[in-house]
Amino acid sequence: MNQARRGKDELMLAPQAMTNSATVTANLDTKGSGHATIRIALAAEINTNAVGPTIALSESDDTVVTNFGTVVATRTAEAIVAAKEVRYEVDIKGRKRYLRLSVTTGTTTNDNVTVSVIATKTRNSEDPNSTTDMADVVVNA
Repeated sequence: MNQARRGKDELMLAPQAMTNSATVTANLDTKGSGHATIRIALAAEINTNAVGPTIALSESDDTVVTNFGTVVATRTAEAIVAAKEVRYEVDIKGRKRYLRLSVTTGTTTNDNVTVSVIATKTRNSEDPNSTTDMADVVVNA
């Protein structure tokens, strides 16, 4: 099978506008995967005095919020002068089953941000049977 077709995509966070002082979270079940790529798409800040969001990636063996521990250092006041992507490459081997992503906006009026997150799980114990198993919609070019 073509290597590009061996991954399974998951929409962790649908595109959404976050107001100031808001937090959104999403869990990714990595069972049966060897690697996860998490891509966070961030829109540009509203104006020059805005403060970018805080991004945290943590892990746990279950989905109880208080059991999650940090995977990598939390990114605070992420610079979003221009729209950008923040990408995490996570080797699942030796990690806990669930990854939790948290995005929190700043606390002032101009700190709103638009965000979406897609995860791709690869080196899976079972490859997708068809493009239907790869993502919601797959278009081959």
